[in-house]
Amino acid sequence: MVTKIANKNILCSSQIHRYLKDAVESASATVEADKTELYFLAVTANGRDLLFLDKAEMELKNYDSVEEGTSVASLAVRERHTLLVHAPFDDPRFPKGAGVKSNGDVTSVICVPIIPASDDIVAVVEFIKTHSTFTTQDLQAANVILYWMAACFNEINLMKIIHTQQRLNDFLLSTTKVMFDEITSIDVLVQSIMSATKNLISADRCALFLVDKERNQLFADYFDEGYDSLGATIFNRKSQIRFDREKGIAGFVAQSGQTVNIKDAYNDPRFNREIDKATGYKTRNILCMPIISKSEIVGVVQMVNCMAGDHFTNADVSSFKMLSVYCALAIHYARLYSLLHTQQAQYKVAVDVLKYHLPEIQEEAHKLMLQPVLPQNKIPPTFESYDFEPGDYCEILPNLFFHIIRDIMDIETVNMTKLCRFVLTVRKNYRPVIYHNWYHGFAVAHSVWCMVRNCSGVFTRQEKIALVIAGICHDLDHRGYNNAFFQKLNLPLASLYSTSVMEQHHYRQTVTILQSEGHDIFSDFDPIEYKEILDMIRENIMATDLALYFINQKSISQELKDGKFDITNLDMRRQLRSLMMTGADLCSICKPWDIQVKTANLIYQEFYSQGDEERKHGVDPLPMMDRLKMEEIPKQQLGFIDFICSPLFRTLSEIVPGTKALMEGCFSNRVKWQEMTDQSKK
Repeated sequence: MVTKIANKNILCSSQIHRYLKDAVESASATVEADKTELYFLAVTANGRDLLFLDKAEMELKNYDSVEEGTSVASLAVRERHTLLVHAPFDDPRFPKGAGVKSNGDVTSVICVPIIPASDDIVAVVEFIKTHSTFTTQDLQAANVILYWMAACFNEINLMKIIHTQQRLNDFLLSTTKVMFDEITSIDVLVQSIMSATKNLISADRCALFLVDKERNQLFADYFDEGYDSLGATIFNRKSQIRFDREKGIAGFVAQSGQTVNIKDAYNDPRFNREIDKATGYKTRNILCMPIISKSEIVGVVQMVNCMAGDHFTNADVSSFKMLSVYCALAIHYARLYSLLHTQQAQYKVAVDVLKYHLPEIQEEAHKLMLQPVLPQNKIPPTFESYDFEPGDYCEILPNLFFHIIRDIMDIETVNMTKLCRFVLTVRKNYRPVIYHNWYHGFAVAHSVWCMVRNCSGVFTRQEKIALVIAGICHDLDHRGYNNAFFQKLNLPLASLYSTSVMEQHHYRQTVTILQSEGHDIFSDFDPIEYKEILDMIRENIMATDLALYFINQKSISQELKDGKFDITNLDMRRQLRSLMMTGADLCSICKPWDIQVKTANLIYQEFYSQGDEERKHGVDPLPMMDRLKMEEIPKQQLGFIDFICSPLFRTLSEIVPGTKALMEGCFSNRVKWQEMTDQSKK
């Protein structure tokens, strides 16, 4: 039996067993019983079972089923009143008779269920005579004594309610403090609610699922992992768990608004076992309640595994209901605060962008319109190969972008004036940072264009457009810092986006330009086609987050290994486009050695600038961003190639043979970096 509870003043299960045993022995002497038995209820996968108290070992052991039982005690529980039965073994209702070790020697039995005011049966007491019979006076005496015992349980429950109210008051005070003094996001409040609720109900674990109305899902970020050595609850933030609002017990509660008390989780068809699989925790029983704010369900609190008994009681449900009201109030105000905080962050980012990109480009667009498309003899000789270096042709890059557009789509369907404004605005929206600038954006668009040109008949027009536009826009408004930098320093962009911070910002900038008057180059497209292209542009830009690349690479590699990769499968096709975007983003590692060295120098100068800035804020930079470790560049480049680039371009060339030149360039440069590494060791 579990004996750990939230407060030592409230009786635990083992204490109740001892007190009941002593009280029953006194009652047994009063009614002159030859022996007594004491039973407790337990919830199992098959329903409710009676467990008898082994007085010698003070342990509970199996006796009989309640629903299908054939003993006097099981009938007393089912009918919820006292029974006086003579010769129970002769009664066809009781093949199991009475008494744990009785063998037909029972002449009379009184069986009394102890039912406090909470309406939960606490235990069943059985008085047995083996040579005479109980009288009605004995029955009355037994009832009186055990009624007093039930009254004692009521007193215990009252103490528990008073203590619960005190804990509730403490929760309100602490939550108010968090809301007005400490809160920076809803996360702090979520942990406060989970901890208070868990202690209030004496549960082993607690989960709070919030409702995402847009996706019609429930989600949780924080997970209860038990207690530390000091008895404080451990909450860890892991990968977010999301599931449909209609799924599982939490989903049922979120849909119906009903409180659910499940005594055996795995025996309930509504139970979602995926959460246990994801967390590695075994759920026995559940108490789940909706959090309702302004007549709307905003979340679900779920208590798991009762610590004060075999299941959650009606008294626990009452306490839970009191708390849910305050939970709703707290979440409501936390969301208002988060909304305000997000709007402030958006405003700061918007002002920052506007200040930088405000100058007009009308004059440049007019000049470009005079000759947007270059004659063939003006096209650089290396333009149709992966070796092209944009930095050598900075003046004509907008014209070369038109050349790419003409190659992948019917130029007659594009408004040239809008296209001029679009490409010049994109160029303007790249900041003059050391590496992630306009030239890098063009290099990625060019590389992905070379890929689709080498895959004739494979990609649709929409896919080609989405790849090239995503390539040219994939680093819009880059500030020269990676995602971790914004998160470490808690900058406004990190407040807007919890994951893939810069990639989401780049996509947002792309959409802003595409939807601006005079820049909407897809305005003449069919609405369905336009949405399809925009969705693919988002997927392609997000794919340039290396954190997502590893998952994609692992999946594709396994599909290829199993012989299951199918270019006609929509999901696998999306995976390939994502891999192509990653390859285009890292294409500099595959270019001729002189270009590779020059590009690597630019990348490291940008890295070192971030490292310098991190040091100013008291953050130790990573080795590759630490200019004090400049001598490690060859070794770091080798690690980068072996860990990321080699698997990437090997997989890509297996699916798209036209990218084999990238793989060969990557391997060729690896040899050079290896030589430099070997020389540095001498």
